[in-house]
Amino acid sequence: MSATTPSREDLRSYRQHLQSLANRLSGGVAQLTAEATRPTGAEGTKAEGSAQEPAVASTEGDEEVARSILISEEQLLAEVRQALTRLDTGTFGRCAGCGRLIGKARLKAVPYARRCIRCASAENSDLD
Repeated sequence: MSATTPSREDLRSYRQHLQSLANRLSGGVAQLTAEATRPTGAEGTKAEGSAQEPAVASTEGDEEVARSILISEEQLLAEVRQALTRLDTGTFGRCAGCGRLIGKARLKAVPYARRCIRCASAENSDLD
């Protein structure tokens, strides 16, 4: 299956989708940062009187989950911003590995993709 150069309309559509994704991720990152850095235990609010200890453990677990998600969200946001930069520089839609055009189906599924399916698969198999 050969890929074709994205049209101006395709590029406009990718830009809108990526910008929307970046805006949504930015808000999520801000919210997760607030959750992950919120004080707990004695430093937090005193909403629970004597049943405070189980709530503290639960809150600390929630914060750890928020930190993990935050890292993933920040990485995804960075990928989206890099894709927007590639749109600006005219390199969007070209594989960073082999230089071939990335297929439309792949860009529709993963609009921030830097690699074609073949190179991404090879990269993932190298990690195993």
